[in-house]
Amino acid sequence: MTATRTNIEFAKRIFIDRVGNDYVYGGNWDPLNVKAGTDCSGLVIDELDAAVNGTAMAWSRHGMSTESWRPIEVGQTGTIFNTICVASPNDFPADAAVKIAIHHGPGGGANSHMWCEVDGIRMESNGSDGCVTGSRARSVYDTGYANDWHYLPGPIVDRDTEPDGVQVLSLAMAPTIVGHDQLAAYLPHFAEAMRAAEITTVLRAAAWCSQVGHESSGLRYMAEIQTSGPDWSWDRTRYRGRGPIQLTWQSNYRKFGQWCKTRGYVTDSELFVNHPELVEEPKWGFLAASWYWLYGGPRPGQINGFADAGDILAVSRCVNGWVDTPNGMPDRTARYNRCLSLGAQLLSLLTPSMPIDPIEELLMSNLAVPSLSIYADPGEPDVPIVDMIRALDAHGPHEPYVENQARLGEPDAIRRVARTAAGQGKYGTAAGPVNQAKAVLNEIKQSNPAVLQQFLAQNGARS
Repeated sequence: MTATRTNIEFAKRIFIDRVGNDYVYGGNWDPLNVKAGTDCSGLVIDELDAAVNGTAMAWSRHGMSTESWRPIEVGQTGTIFNTICVASPNDFPADAAVKIAIHHGPGGGANSHMWCEVDGIRMESNGSDGCVTGSRARSVYDTGYANDWHYLPGPIVDRDTEPDGVQVLSLAMAPTIVGHDQLAAYLPHFAEAMRAAEITTVLRAAAWCSQVGHESSGLRYMAEIQTSGPDWSWDRTRYRGRGPIQLTWQSNYRKFGQWCKTRGYVTDSELFVNHPELVEEPKWGFLAASWYWLYGGPRPGQINGFADAGDILAVSRCVNGWVDTPNGMPDRTARYNRCLSLGAQLLSLLTPSMPIDPIEELLMSNLAVPSLSIYADPGEPDVPIVDMIRALDAHGPHEPYVENQARLGEPDAIRRVARTAAGQGKYGTAAGPVNQAKAVLNEIKQSNPAVLQQFLAQNGARS
């Protein structure tokens, strides 16, 4: 077994963020609350989970405690993490990823204790001192108190030579409960939004990530949780906060659409006014954050300047209505400092190594293509791909839909069929389309002559 350097660094980071937290018997670390305490086994379980699974860890005790290691014999593996029991700390392999020491007291529970070491960092949560490290934490090589030892096999390997974009995004959004697959889906859109918002330096990236992370709870939410309220107007309800920085009000949805059109993202500047729910989608939600960053809020156009000055308070005030003390300022600051510690890795988010899925890219694009239906209006504008898919969902392919509607007497459908049969449709006098349309007219003449006679009476011989 090996442990990736990325996962080990993640395990170390979630511990360092929580040093000084209270000891809480039966507690569990919370990805959304770095102040939440845990007990000795809760700490070790989370560290093992992080070392094995990285950002996909469960943030759960998995029903385990110190007693989960009690019946394991020397040399055997145990627990869901496949840790290995050794007779003494002298038997720890030099390349062990995580080393664990345990004191099994009478009856277990409060009479037992455990602690660990990850990549040379001591980690312990005890009833007297809470979450501690360094000389305040016990050594896993202790033999005076510990009476059981286990380890997670290494070695620790650098699996990737370049920063993994998903891992960097996870660290930049920490604490977060969003898993690897969802972050991977977000990454291309997050990168495009950073470029659109002119996030070109570490200071700007740290400010951007800290605000996006706080406002969305680490990308957990792409829309305001509350959907309505007793005092909400129609505008406030229909145009509620959407996207990771919560674009709100019709006027801002309209400005966002106008900006998107000038940037070539959309062809219809009223798209988001007419379809506000689109801003909950990653592509548009992240770009809405870009628009706000550059042109929205109480200090339009000033956020990057404040970021360049390292003024995270001013950045936060821009995002939170320019109040004296923005909501959640301690979390915004903590996120900002964690992002700063990532340094140049943050800039790897601008050019993610993971390409967007081609089907997703097609559906998210503004690509429009001509209809190939023989009943399409000659010279009609190209149809957006998304509209074609919606039409397929509604009534299936265009040609059989038009023909069925014509059989039922729908005037526009009969007009389309008659026009094509007369050689005046999209493909002119091409034999295939003309003969297909004539066959449909003959069928209608036999099965429902009244609707055809009515059409001819109203339209004459014109097609």
